[in-house]
Amino acid sequence: MNLKDEIQERAFQEGFQLFGVSDIEKLEKVDFPTDRGMVRPSEVMPEAKSAFVMGLVLWDEGLNTAIASVSTGDFSGGEADYYNLYYEVTETRAWRLISWLNEKGYKAVPSHAVHEKVAAYLAGLGFIGHNTQVITPEYGPRVRWVTILTDAELEPDEPFERDLCAEQPLCQEHSLCVKSCPYQAIIPGPSQGVEPGKKVIYDKCVVSHEFDKDVSPQNEKHIRRITERGFMECTICNLICPYGKTVEGSIIPDKRGLD
Repeated sequence: MNLKDEIQERAFQEGFQLFGVSDIEKLEKVDFPTDRGMVRPSEVMPEAKSAFVMGLVLWDEGLNTAIASVSTGDFSGGEADYYNLYYEVTETRAWRLISWLNEKGYKAVPSHAVHEKVAAYLAGLGFIGHNTQVITPEYGPRVRWVTILTDAELEPDEPFERDLCAEQPLCQEHSLCVKSCPYQAIIPGPSQGVEPGKKVIYDKCVVSHEFDKDVSPQNEKHIRRITERGFMECTICNLICPYGKTVEGSIIPDKRGLD
């Protein structure tokens, strides 16, 4: 078993369902919006030779829970304490894998700041759909990603080739995710060929307002608030996706104490 296969096996042992290796040189050259807090791999780990991506299936909407203090800046301004459950879960599992890699003599670091959607696409894991989310054949967009940069040399996978939106009859003309957005934040049509950051009208997307100091009544309507500063992120455009509607039972942990 080569190192790449060992890492994949370890990733699955840590509870991830998807694994792939991106071409780090292509990932380095990807364009991205300048106001989203994104960085290039070399800014995180200059000596990195490889980037691999792991996907965690969202088997319950509760995994989208977030807690934030009051923000006075934009989404990436760093002016709010922000804790997102799926970030915490994926990073914790990633660090466990990294500890194992360190024992084998390799350096590695996790990152949510590189363009993970493109990283997942380059790793052959999914197609960037009309809602700008990574659509996987198995689980649709119900996956959260974490990227690990490492000085280990790993053979990159081929980018994902299928156009899942074009293949899906419900999406060819109807674009369910586009029409489902109550704020009409998603520009109709494919994401490919659109200037980075322009496919979704950011200020219209309720996710960008979920931790505003003063939330408008219009936005409050679709914020799934749990506590004063805690909520589940809006995922309407994900939930409507026909791909991956049924989650494999083996992914869902045992319902302890429940029938």
